[in-house]
Amino acid sequence: MSSDGKTIAAGTGQDPWSVLGVSPEADDEQVRAAYVRKVKEFPPDRAGPEFEKIRDAYEQLKDPYRRAKYVILGANADRPLESLREEMPAPRRYVGPEPWLAALKAQPKERR
Repeated sequence: MSSDGKTIAAGTGQDPWSVLGVSPEADDEQVRAAYVRKVKEFPPDRAGPEFEKIRDAYEQLKDPYRRAKYVILGANADRPLESLREEMPAPRRYVGPEPWLAALKAQPKERR
């Protein structure tokens, strides 16, 4: 909470668009305008943690690479990819044509 009693709804699990109060379809100009508006509402010298959340959200959205990474990976965007790979399920093993080919050969010739 800032010194003037205002709070923002930015929790640790919220996406950067909701922190800044813009839609995910917002362009760079709208994101910048929302950032400026929030900074005026929560100045850095008085808002402390709220300003940190606002600044982090803006940093996330102003860089096209980081924004795309967040769109794809969500809240895991800042984690190293190696840690994400460990949590991913193992890829399915390709079996090849052998099972159905063996089943076809096992059928009597008149059915083929």
